[in-house]
Amino acid sequence: MKLDAPRLCPDINFSEDDPLETTVHWAPPTLRPHQKDMVCQFYYRRCQEEAWTLLEPELKSIPLTPVEIQDLELATGYEMSGRCRMQVEEDLWGEWSPILSFQTPPSAPKDMWVSGNLCGTTAEQEALLLWKAPGPCVQMSYRVQFRVEGRELLQEGIPCCNSSIPAQAEWAGVSAVNARNQEIFTNLSLACSGSAPHDVAVSSTSDSKELLVTWQQGAGELWEHVVDWARDGDPPENLSWVWLPPGNLSVLLPGNFEKGVPYQIRVTTVSPWGLSPAPSVWGFIEELAPLMGPELWRLQDAPSGIPTIAWGEVPRHQLRGHLTHYTLCVKSETRSLVCLNVSGGTQNVTLPNLHWGTCELWMTASTIAGQGPPGPSIQLHLPDNTLKWKVLPGVLLLCGVPLMGLVLATSGRCVHLWHKVLPHWVWEKVPDPAKSNSVQPHIEEELQAQPLVDVPILEVQEIEPLPGMEPSQPPAALDSGYEKHFLPTPEELGLLATPRPQVLA
Repeated sequence: MKLDAPRLCPDINFSEDDPLETTVHWAPPTLRPHQKDMVCQFYYRRCQEEAWTLLEPELKSIPLTPVEIQDLELATGYEMSGRCRMQVEEDLWGEWSPILSFQTPPSAPKDMWVSGNLCGTTAEQEALLLWKAPGPCVQMSYRVQFRVEGRELLQEGIPCCNSSIPAQAEWAGVSAVNARNQEIFTNLSLACSGSAPHDVAVSSTSDSKELLVTWQQGAGELWEHVVDWARDGDPPENLSWVWLPPGNLSVLLPGNFEKGVPYQIRVTTVSPWGLSPAPSVWGFIEELAPLMGPELWRLQDAPSGIPTIAWGEVPRHQLRGHLTHYTLCVKSETRSLVCLNVSGGTQNVTLPNLHWGTCELWMTASTIAGQGPPGPSIQLHLPDNTLKWKVLPGVLLLCGVPLMGLVLATSGRCVHLWHKVLPHWVWEKVPDPAKSNSVQPHIEEELQAQPLVDVPILEVQEIEPLPGMEPSQPPAALDSGYEKHFLPTPEELGLLATPRPQVLA
């Protein structure tokens, strides 16, 4: 005969000491007076797990003894169920009892960590204090305590499982509300102290299912390390982390990593005096080709007129790998397609060899997995730089003929061309200013214009010239256009005086 389900008592008591244990009371199915000899089985499991664990092989209804469950974990949800049969009917089990769910007492989190770079020069994002969630099906609230500049800040009733870190916080601790021991805190020093790891490297395993992180120990004593990681673009509270004992310099990160998705990984040394993180790195379980190319734009041309092109970075989630190089392609109306590779660390380039006219430019990005599609293209309209060389000979011809005539004239060659090219005062002979008589006619006119007056009579004695001396020759009178152009006028020299009025006797 198939029996009904046993009844489980919901009132559960836990032991006060470790290991944590509990006792569950139960009642057998209702039996007829002659049906008293039966046995029962009880199973339990963690909440949301599939496999059940048999508690004891069999419990007899007479005498009726409670079910004991040992080695339970704090802050964890469990489920329990049982069934019974008649002792003489070994294979005919009765109905399963309704599942009894219960939760062990709350406790402080097992470990905690920080999201954000507390020891960086600039705050990339708000720093959060994180701690691991309790087991499934558990509802808890927490008490969070910070030490800021020697003062204690206590926050009650904080839900799981993060809290903002105040500025200049030096220490943090978390405990559970209604825990068996309210004085127990999981704590962490938030000061920046110690020697950071170096040479952090990330690679994927051969089956491309796990990420292997390796690093070198910083100077000083051996301390614990924490390796944290997060998918690019995830909120800070989704950070995962693992604590490693001193001496461990590598770890396989567990998780469901996706191909082409970047993961930010950081290794931190943790000592009793504080934290010392290494710079974060990006890792991929498997790199893929980029999904898009960079966007181009034109900068101000170089002083020589050479076009300068710049571009932006491809978003990391679109790049899907570590950038190896860019490829810039140029296509013009008169020339075939030309492409050149550009270093991944470059953000602009000058293009001195572009042909005049209209040309189209675009760029692609590449990872070790291959080249991605081209990004948005731009068009450049370049003027014909050969036009100035066509105009220059004409300009030189117009300016060169007069200059050539001037050079020939001043050098004394081609005298017959002087009067055809230069003004007359230029090509006339240049006289000697010291022997010039250009103003002599004006002086003679002035002397002739003076009125007759009584003058003294001088006696002149004729002297014979000394032997060997030749009489001086009067200087040749020159009255050239050159002098008239450059020499001062008689009025400017004051040679023409105002006529004095004559006095009549």
